[in-house]
Amino acid sequence: MRALILKYKNFLLILFTIVSILSLFETILKGLKNSMDFQWHPSKLFWEGINHYKYFLDGGKMFMAQGGQYGHALQIILYPFTLVEWHTAKTIWVVINVLLSFLIPFLICRSFKIKAQKTFFIILIFITCYPTRMTINYGQQSLFILFFLMLPFIYKNKYSYFLSGLSYVKYSTGYIIFFYYFIEKKFKLLILALFPLFISWFIYFKFTDSDPLLNFFEPFQWILFHNYQKTADLYSLLNMHLFKTNNLFNKFFIIFIVVVINLLFLFKIKKIENKLIKMSLIFLLPLIFMPHSNYDYVLLLPLLILGVSNLNLKINRFNFYFVLYYFYLNRLIKHLINKDIYFDIFTFIFFISVLIININYYRKNISINNF
Repeated sequence: MRALILKYKNFLLILFTIVSILSLFETILKGLKNSMDFQWHPSKLFWEGINHYKYFLDGGKMFMAQGGQYGHALQIILYPFTLVEWHTAKTIWVVINVLLSFLIPFLICRSFKIKAQKTFFIILIFITCYPTRMTINYGQQSLFILFFLMLPFIYKNKYSYFLSGLSYVKYSTGYIIFFYYFIEKKFKLLILALFPLFISWFIYFKFTDSDPLLNFFEPFQWILFHNYQKTADLYSLLNMHLFKTNNLFNKFFIIFIVVVINLLFLFKIKKIENKLIKMSLIFLLPLIFMPHSNYDYVLLLPLLILGVSNLNLKINRFNFYFVLYYFYLNRLIKHLINKDIYFDIFTFIFFISVLIININYYRKNISINNF
């Protein structure tokens, strides 16, 4: 089979390119019709001087699925979109998401000196995989968050560390960069990355004339009010099956458990020197421990690049097939078995097993770790 693929690899690559272009075109059309999750309305409320967190907590009407369950900075960043009507705004956002779907894999591959043909192959996979298509279709922010998350791993300058703090706007994902700086004892970078958080908070409470202290916690209050949870991550599994009562004590206790385990894994990952390996494993943590949807699987991109970078290694072939499964098949299988609890537990165990296997392998193989 492998010999056959190698023999016709140029033909297969051309075929895959055509399919990818058609798939992307279809996704763009869906995004132009949909984009229901793009946070245009909460940003518009903010720039009208309305505290959108309080507005929704007090029973304000939501536009489509735009609840604004993100940090203060997102509403400020999206200011240019509030100057145009909804249909124009979502069209621009579709274009930005499409550009990010090409730019992010290209920048990571270039940074780690991945060969051109492999880079092209990775980009084709990424623009056709379900998480990317879902992000474009729903107008999600997952590619936007991934862009800022990757910056400190591929650029060593104060701008990338500062901008990495913008990933905090999505608490269930961006938290990992804060913990990464903490475990690596990069306290100056940690503080630098916190600047966008505090600057945007200051702008938000001043512009909406909100109580500063209350406004700082309102995003968390809005998230807890929604009892946000999914299925196959530790936070959600504990919420649904062990600590079912929705109260603050249970929530904080679960968060405490999740934080401790995250820090333990980050301490293990810290001893891996190679940045691509480190980024690949760190980006698995939000998918294992915090609530996420299918579009958040874009965080598997670095693991895909790691796999393709050296398919001669068994561990990388395993990583490659693992990512392909979650990029293309997982959602289909999940729907076929109708979200069975055992499937969710299996997914959690599968992910954490992949993480442990990779950590143990790359910590033992120092020469490969430093490739």
